[in-house]
Amino acid sequence: MITIEGHYYDGRWPIAVPATMEFTGQDALLTANLTSGRYAVDTLKVSPRIGKTDRFIALPSGGQFQCADHAFLESLPQASPSEGPVAWLEERWGVALAGVAIVACMLLAGYFFGLPAAAERIAARIPIETEQTLGKQALAWLDEQGWFTPTNLDKNTQKGIQDGFDRLRSELPLKNHYQLEFRAAGAIGANAFALPGGTIVITDDMVKAAESPDEVQAVLAHEIGHVELRHTLRSVLQNSVTAVVVATVTADAASLSVAVAGLPVLVAQTKYSREFEAAADAFAFRLLKQKGHSPAAFASLMERLAKQHEQEERAFAYVSSHPVTAERVKRARAAAKE
Repeated sequence: MITIEGHYYDGRWPIAVPATMEFTGQDALLTANLTSGRYAVDTLKVSPRIGKTDRFIALPSGGQFQCADHAFLESLPQASPSEGPVAWLEERWGVALAGVAIVACMLLAGYFFGLPAAAERIAARIPIETEQTLGKQALAWLDEQGWFTPTNLDKNTQKGIQDGFDRLRSELPLKNHYQLEFRAAGAIGANAFALPGGTIVITDDMVKAAESPDEVQAVLAHEIGHVELRHTLRSVLQNSVTAVVVATVTADAASLSVAVAGLPVLVAQTKYSREFEAAADAFAFRLLKQKGHSPAAFASLMERLAKQHEQEERAFAYVSSHPVTAERVKRARAAAKE
């Protein structure tokens, strides 16, 4: 005979009373103050083991007997037979930590490999006209918010840059979708960036920072590379998916709302990955050489902008979204010698 002490709930009142259950053969005798009952063992249901917490024996009468975990309980009918492996896993921290590590590795692999690959395929299937709409809306929003004001460049300077830009795009697959926009932007300083769909913005300060027309064309060629390779749209897709995942995991709808509301800023100030920058550089160097410009101009301008950024520490400087590295400058000079 096995006797287990615990507490009894009658199923009608949430009040527990001291009780005992005696198991003899195929019968179980419950004794609780003035209440008693005899039940067939095969009519009982034992709750699964969860750590060292108490377990419950469900009775046919609707009541429950609560008691500390006991080895004998495993011989009784279980409410959830499949909980055995789960309980085993719950009691082993090593298994839990290994599971967390595996999930973390899967998420990281998805972020660094799966998400970029998916964004590339999706971007390739989005019509350029749809992408242009996003780019125009982003530029309109930036103008409305006062990020930019009308350019102060004289017409001759604008025409010279526009003519060079037209020569750069003349033989490209997306040549009919490009639009060059000049803007003054005191707080942003020397900058240039590509918006989805082919709109490229260059600021007055960037034109002034360039010491030759070749340097201006080098910056524009780099931004053209981002457009032709659909980098801006791919970055927006990747960052948007990341925002959705974060909002889902954290159950924070506010974070998703902020991400959507800030989409124009995200588009304008996308910080490209090193892979994107390297690919846009390589595209630009080939394009510049085809059009009679030296990639060395790109290296000279980047070095000068990097020094200016160190002195002024502008949050939205060109080198903030297009980090200058010694490797990039070295590749530009090497391309000029080829």
